[in-house]
Amino acid sequence: MDLSEIVAVTGLPGLFKVATRRNDGLIVTSLVDDKTQFIPGRTHLFTTLDNITIYTSEEPVALKEVLASIKKSEAKNAVPDAKDDAGLKAWMEVVLPAFDKEKVHVSDMRKLAKWYNILNAKALIEELTTDKKEAVAEEGKAEGEEGKTEVKKEKGAKKESKPKAVKSDKSSKGSNKPAPVKKITTPRKAS
Repeated sequence: MDLSEIVAVTGLPGLFKVATRRNDGLIVTSLVDDKTQFIPGRTHLFTTLDNITIYTSEEPVALKEVLASIKKSEAKNAVPDAKDDAGLKAWMEVVLPAFDKEKVHVSDMRKLAKWYNILNAKALIEELTTDKKEAVAEEGKAEGEEGKTEVKKEKGAKKESKPKAVKSDKSSKGSNKPAPVKKITTPRKAS
């Protein structure tokens, strides 16, 4: 799973995992109660978590990095109650010391704490904060080692004849596109 698959929806509490996309909205599954529902794009705005950043005194910091920082400091500094404004400010000082105190409001801190608790309850923090590049590199190394052993085996083996490719009949394939709409015109009355 990736942060681009999780959205925050305006007007609805919690976070949602995108099940499918439609032209007029999204079908999402709530991470709080696992209910699947359709949310229309006309009445709600969707924000993927990979697009969220937090203002700091220098450059904005991606939510992914902040979540990783919260996870590291969770043992020493637990996530405070969302109703405790002073506790949220002190917690944010520990988690992200360089945050912009004018632009980052207590409501933003409250939302961050709630989102972290939702993701942590589903054990998604480690999965979401690891870089895909690192995971792909590790998988690539493992596949590369397997590929080398297969090549060595093939060199010692006798050559086998390759099966011929079978041409597929294009008429047998079904099309996913709907048939074009025919325009119906009515003749004009003579005046």
